[in-house]
Amino acid sequence: MAKVFGSLFYFPLTDNNNQTLLTTLLQDENLKDSDLQAWCHQVNGESNEALNQDFFLLFEGGEAMLAPPWGSVYMDREEVIFGDTTVAYRQFLRDHDIALDTGMREPEDQVGLMFFAVSQLVEQEQDIESVKALFSQHLLTWCYRYFELVEKHASTQSYKQLAALVSQWCEAVQELLNITPLAVKLYR
Repeated sequence: MAKVFGSLFYFPLTDNNNQTLLTTLLQDENLKDSDLQAWCHQVNGESNEALNQDFFLLFEGGEAMLAPPWGSVYMDREEVIFGDTTVAYRQFLRDHDIALDTGMREPEDQVGLMFFAVSQLVEQEQDIESVKALFSQHLLTWCYRYFELVEKHASTQSYKQLAALVSQWCEAVQELLNITPLAVKLYR
């Protein structure tokens, strides 16, 4: 699921890859009648214009970014991207041979990219402690606040429900793996 959530939070829901992903999820018999399939139907019921507008306002900016998708914005006193927490996360990625080359100069602590990193750790069959470390030290420290802001500021039900679904998934992973997130002060 990490790779799925990575895509849904990194690319607009209207992106061709995400549209293909939604079709695949809707056809998956293992997900029949699940909250995830209900959410896919929700996305298909909203206009591309509304979804694109929401993505832009929530994640890209405009005058004020309502739900910045970078961990350092929440965990660094200055609320900046490429902050100290990004540097620490970058080192974690290097230590675990995780490459997140998007072709752009952007902070690796973007929430979608972080889910892609979780997926890579699992695919590389890294030990479970590496996965737990990513969650406890770098993702769970701020992601619940982020999802709260997405739910609060999203104008479409699709983004509101996506934030709730992924927050619930993170809670389930946290409980399943017995993860205690690092206690950090959040500035946003």
